[in-house]
Amino acid sequence: MRNFDDALLQDFMDRFYGYGNYQGSYWLVGMEEGGGNSFEDIERRLETWRKRGRREIEALAEYHVEMGITALFRKRPKIQATWGKLIRVILAAQGQLPTTNQVRAYQRDRLGRLAGDTCLLELLPLPSPSTGHWLYADHSQLPYLASRTKYQEALLSKRISHLQQRIRQHRPKIILCYSYGYQAYWREIAGIDFSPAVDGQFYVAHGGSTLFIITKHPATPGLSNSYFHQLGNAIITLFDNSYV
Repeated sequence: MRNFDDALLQDFMDRFYGYGNYQGSYWLVGMEEGGGNSFEDIERRLETWRKRGRREIEALAEYHVEMGITALFRKRPKIQATWGKLIRVILAAQGQLPTTNQVRAYQRDRLGRLAGDTCLLELLPLPSPSTGHWLYADHSQLPYLASRTKYQEALLSKRISHLQQRIRQHRPKIILCYSYGYQAYWREIAGIDFSPAVDGQFYVAHGGSTLFIITKHPATPGLSNSYFHQLGNAIITLFDNSYV
C-alpha cells in the first residue's frame, strides 16, 4: 500500500488555509474542503501545493486547473454546489438578484482570486468527501491521523488561534461561517456573542468593523437559492452599506 509523504502532509496541515485574498471583504469559512475521495486525489493536491510554493493562501482557479480540475473554470463552468450558494450571498449583498449566469461568471472570474474580494478558508486542512470518510489512517504514519477524532483534537485549537490572528490582522468586513454543526468553533473564533436574525434563519455578531454570520451549510437538504438571497439582503440591513 502506498503512503503519503508525511513531511509534506504535515507541512500542508500546518500551513495551508484556503484560497483568495486576506484583504478581501468576504471571508467564507467552512469546516473542511471537499474532495479527497482517493489516495491519488489527495496526493495530487499535495504535490500541486508543493510545486506552487507551499502557500498559506492559494489562487482558487489556478490551483484547481493545475490539478486538472478544469470544468469549474471553463467558459461555461459547472457550478460547484457549495461555492454557488455562497456566491449568491455575495451578489445579493451587493444589491443584485443573482442569476445562474451571474453565479457562473463570478465563480469563473472572481471567486478566490489572490487580488479579489473573497477569501475561502477551512477550519480543518485535509480534504474529505464526508465526515464519515477517513482514508488518511491507511496511508500515513502520523499518529494523530489514526482517526478523525485524534486529528481534530490535534489541530483544532491551533487552527482556531491562527484564524483569530488573521482576523485581527486584516479585519475583514464580513465573515460567513457555514455549517450549524460547527457552531461552537465559529463562536470561539469570533470570541463574541451571537444573536438570531431573520426569524432565526441565521446567527450574527458584530465585532468592531466585522460582521460575523453563522449560516446553514449550502449542502443542507431542502435549502433553496432564496435562503442565500435572503441572507445577502439581510447583510445590507445588518451592516452599514459602506462596509459591504
